[in-house]
Amino acid sequence: MIQSFYSSSSALLAYSKAQDATAHNIANVNTPAFQSLSSTFSELANQGGVKLNSIRTNEGTGYAIPTGNQLDFSINGNGYFRVQDADGTASYTRRGDFSVDAVGNLVTKDGGIVAENVSDGGRLEITDNGEIYSDGAYRGRIEVVDSNGNPMPEGSFSVEQGALEASDTDIAKEIVDSMVYLNSYKSNIVTTQTADQMLGTIIDMMA
Repeated sequence: MIQSFYSSSSALLAYSKAQDATAHNIANVNTPAFQSLSSTFSELANQGGVKLNSIRTNEGTGYAIPTGNQLDFSINGNGYFRVQDADGTASYTRRGDFSVDAVGNLVTKDGGIVAENVSDGGRLEITDNGEIYSDGAYRGRIEVVDSNGNPMPEGSFSVEQGALEASDTDIAKEIVDSMVYLNSYKSNIVTTQTADQMLGTIIDMMA
């Protein structure tokens, strides 16, 4: 009887966390370059029930959406934009909706620097390999790196200007997963309630 409580409570925790990940994916369906989360489960050995093994970030890529904005960029191929954060550390993102700050740096929405001193008010143009030109004059380069910060090999990617990468969230899959997790959660609530009632009956009989 106690085992039923343990198995169902483990399943409730697993499906609750998985449902949170699915809700996060759905909420970010329109976030540029968002990489969705996936949940994996396993059976509890000799105990019944399930547990959540992990929630990992998928490494898939979305399709490019033309925007016509000269400060929107997407990566065709693998790799990430290298960003220098405010504390001096490096981070990596595929989200390319950048802007130019007051001193001419190309920056992210959070103010991280993608390339320094690239704009003096002229029109920016970017080559496939990330070189930046302002009114025809070379001003710097957007660095495209792998997940460890190493430069991506030439020819393995291209930077596209005037486009953003779409979220890789598959909304149909996420809705189905959400329904599965919800139904599984409900069934384990019923299991817990049934076990509780049976345990109460046994205690009454022994009283």
